[in-house]
Amino acid sequence: MDPDVKTTTLLIFDLMKVYTDTSVIGGCFDIEFKEWSNALFQEFVIGSKQIMLSDLTLQELEMARPEVRNKVLEIPEHHRFGITISD
Repeated sequence: MDPDVKTTTLLIFDLMKVYTDTSVIGGCFDIEFKEWSNALFQEFVIGSKQIMLSDLTLQELEMARPEVRNKVLEIPEHHRFGITISD
């Protein structure tokens, strides 16, 4: 290898996808858990992690308090992924 030739290695990593259920989302409004839940949500918002929501979690959110239901909408769509739960 020629010592005058410089090479660059580019490492590409997929962003971490984090499965999140309603207890984590609701934790954003719970005095005991809000520090950690909101920190995780901030990572989803800026895109350093991506949120994975199951169809079951989305169904549960439909019945949740409005602030819990709307919390997910703070995350840009391209940082949200849905998964299907099957038997």
